[in-house]
Amino acid sequence: MTPLHLAVLSLLRRKVPTVITVVSIAISVACAGILLRLYHLSASRFSSMGQGWEAIVGAKAGGIDILLDSLNGEGPYPGYLPYALFHSLKAEQAVKFEDGATSQPSYIKDITPFLYFAKAGKSRVVGTDESFVNPIGFAEGQWVGQPGEIVLGALVARQQNWRVGDTVAAVPWVADRLGDSTLQFKVSGILKPTSSAWDTMLFGSVSDAQAVVAANRTFLGESSIWGEKVLNYFLINLHPDGFKYLEALVNKRTVGQVVRVEQEKRKLENLTGAGKSIGLFVSIFVILLSSLSVSAMLITRFEAMGVQLAVLRAIGYGRSEIGRWLIWEGLLLGVAGCLIGASIDGIGFPLLRELLGSALPPADLVASHFWESFPIWIVTLPTTVFAIFVPLIRLYRQDVHQALKG
Repeated sequence: MTPLHLAVLSLLRRKVPTVITVVSIAISVACAGILLRLYHLSASRFSSMGQGWEAIVGAKAGGIDILLDSLNGEGPYPGYLPYALFHSLKAEQAVKFEDGATSQPSYIKDITPFLYFAKAGKSRVVGTDESFVNPIGFAEGQWVGQPGEIVLGALVARQQNWRVGDTVAAVPWVADRLGDSTLQFKVSGILKPTSSAWDTMLFGSVSDAQAVVAANRTFLGESSIWGEKVLNYFLINLHPDGFKYLEALVNKRTVGQVVRVEQEKRKLENLTGAGKSIGLFVSIFVILLSSLSVSAMLITRFEAMGVQLAVLRAIGYGRSEIGRWLIWEGLLLGVAGCLIGASIDGIGFPLLRELLGSALPPADLVASHFWESFPIWIVTLPTTVFAIFVPLIRLYRQDVHQALKG
């Protein structure tokens, strides 16, 4: 009888311990695989942010909030900034303040308006201008040419199967409130894919956006003292050393706050780095715990099989053959646990990702593949097989004559 045959018979004869061990390994593999995939997603958490700007001006709310709400399209509805300030900065006009001070913003290379004003399903609709879309480019059509037209992000167009010339329905979204009316837009263009949050949004003109704000002024309350002449953000590129001048102007003399994009991204990475490291550590710890449980089970099993092993030795089975039997048991337990655990991982991870929602990047932008758990399976098999070495050492030290007498 071969060592493999002995291993199979041994596992089948003791069904309850075998099932418990396989389930233990499977749960460990599933948990570790899911944690590893979450680790990868956390590492790419902000890879889907919009690109192309060095600085952002928003209403005072904290740098990370401004960054995520503008470039990642998440969070509650942001505060407002006066459109007059944007116009002055864009035209490089002297900005005058109540205390008589003036500032000449010649340090700005280019500036783009940004105003949320509607939602089409879960997608945000943004009022902006051609300076936003031109660097991205069009897959079809062109920028809006008249009121009521809109440009689609690549992912929105693909998911909804919208084409140039189609009509898109949306609802007003002003000051974090959704209106009751329905807005109708005609698609004038579709942007090229960017693998960023821009793919999930729709883009119209600032004049259309401000018209929607004006039509829903009852939502504004005290959030805007400038009526509909507002924006949520200014997206800015600067000349060298321009940030310090813009920061001095905006942070000290206006209701706004300017943040440097790369600096806020580093802060986010520092905040999330500890959590990612803990997740990876827990993944490794879970696998080690699984291997220890297998080792404990095998030690207990072979303690009870001392006489049986001694009989096998007495009828001619050598230490190497019985050792291979033990290795086959560990390998079969590991393979069965990996197969079941991988199945749980594949079924459970999409459900968990849906529950976590905006805490993870959208699946359409940052995919998590089933094979990302492969390192866990590779680690599980040798650790499970390694677990048999304790009973194997005890086997080699076994006194056959003493065991038979017992």
